[in-house]
Amino acid sequence: MRVEFYIPGMPDLPEPYHYSESGLDTIFLRNGVSIERTPYGDMVTIQNLNALHMAIGLHIIEEPNQMSGSEFRFLRKQMELTQKALARGMNVTDQTIANYEKDNTAERGPANALMRLRYLLHVLPDDTRARLIKQLSAASGPHGRRKLPDLPRRKLVQPWHDKEAA
Repeated sequence: MRVEFYIPGMPDLPEPYHYSESGLDTIFLRNGVSIERTPYGDMVTIQNLNALHMAIGLHIIEEPNQMSGSEFRFLRKQMELTQKALARGMNVTDQTIANYEKDNTAERGPANALMRLRYLLHVLPDDTRARLIKQLSAASGPHGRRKLPDLPRRKLVQPWHDKEAA
């Protein structure tokens, strides 16, 4: 499904920009992009690229469906992990990670959920991460479930927002 990202208050481009450089086929930018024609080809500038990538990552982990191989790879790269380093952290082989990213496995099982959690912990500010881990530990303790903290999603990805397009 096509997902469009935009910066509120900015005018839309005449045609959304297909952000294929992300490695994801479904990402389009409605604004926040300037394209300058040069003798060497088009020069594309994206405003606040780090926030855009974080917004894309959060969109991926919030989706209920299993991640695609390219989404899995996108998250790994955003965490600046090699396949080997991620494999060590997930207690699998680097070939297993390569297979996940190539969509050579029908089901990733717990790796799908673990990757989402790893990315979330990666992007959260230190104080929020510590509070979340503490509350997750308490929620899984002998006293049953407790409400988890609200996460500052919009603070993390300012100014980019996402919207699924038909």
